[in-house]
Amino acid sequence: MAVLAGVHGDRSLPDYFEHGLPVPVESVPTLGFALKAGRGVDVFSTLRGVMRNLGAYRASLDAIDAAIRREQPDLIINFLEPLMGLYSLLNRHRIPVITVGHQFMMEHPAFPRTRRHWMQQFGMRRFVRLAAAGSTRLALSFYEAADLPHRKLFVCPPLLRPELFRLAPGADGRFVLCYVLNHGYAADVHRWHVEHPEVELHCFYDRPGAPPIEQVDPTLTFHAINGTKFLEMMARCRAVVCMAGVESISEAGWLGKPLLMVPVENHVEQFLNTLDAGPGHGRLGIADTWFNISRLLDNYPLQPNTAFRNWVSKAETTLMRVIKRVTTAGDPAKGSVPADSICGPFPAGFDEVPGSRASRCRGQRTAREAMASSSFTKSRFPDTTG
Repeated sequence: MAVLAGVHGDRSLPDYFEHGLPVPVESVPTLGFALKAGRGVDVFSTLRGVMRNLGAYRASLDAIDAAIRREQPDLIINFLEPLMGLYSLLNRHRIPVITVGHQFMMEHPAFPRTRRHWMQQFGMRRFVRLAAAGSTRLALSFYEAADLPHRKLFVCPPLLRPELFRLAPGADGRFVLCYVLNHGYAADVHRWHVEHPEVELHCFYDRPGAPPIEQVDPTLTFHAINGTKFLEMMARCRAVVCMAGVESISEAGWLGKPLLMVPVENHVEQFLNTLDAGPGHGRLGIADTWFNISRLLDNYPLQPNTAFRNWVSKAETTLMRVIKRVTTAGDPAKGSVPADSICGPFPAGFDEVPGSRASRCRGQRTAREAMASSSFTKSRFPDTTG
């Protein structure tokens, strides 16, 4: 088994990802967004960065090729890394590939439609098709929807971290928890705080050089990114305010926390996430264009989401069904793999789910292309992220 993870710019992999796997994680350069003033996406700077780093991407393709030749995997799982899709286009191989991403729901009839940001949507669809070239697509969804096997598209619950399933949500939290993907948004949090100093806020952000904890005053504290600490505080908080990444939305939904989603400026994927998880579809939270935390505190009590929790609990069964379908297609003598023999590490808490097969599976060769670029997961987690 081999694990490759794409990194962009000065972003680093979270500790739990690097140390939670049984094999070393090989980091390779990948595509990612350039930001303007630590806030929204700068399209032209992003394109310039892609052109400037073509040589590094070529080296990443060589690293993927070396890992595949060395491991001779029976299955590749790709977390929407475009370089894996490009590799499949440039190199003829017969290894089955499953590409995982919430973005594939855009091609599903159940996904909400809008004409806003149509040009960015067009570009995003092209990007997603590149990442999934030559693969079966696993569309992570906030709600149940029909599979589309004729399009090689299968719908799966969000794949969440095992730590989440060990937490019990507290109903009497005294503070609001914020997650700011890009540190430029910290000023917006502070602005709301000045007008509402009576509300205790804890905010996680990615400011370079930030101390682990920075207490601005008795009711406003900033924290450096720490995935485990963030989850523990989410279980104890009163409400959650976050950027519109799939994993943060899903975690808050699992814990039944009132949720306000604030999409990153000029980031069409996050804008679409707010529609998909909003009142008309996933029903996991509400959205705003800035950190208007008052909307949460006035109208949204803690409401355990039984339907969403039941859907998430089907993640392992769904994933294993798709793996079995992909790996047993064609001639079994040519390298197909029984589903029971495919071992993780899976990107969800499968070993925490009752009846999980993940902790009992045998060690079959499986190359897992866990390519976590900032454009997909946000910087915190290999999101799953948005």
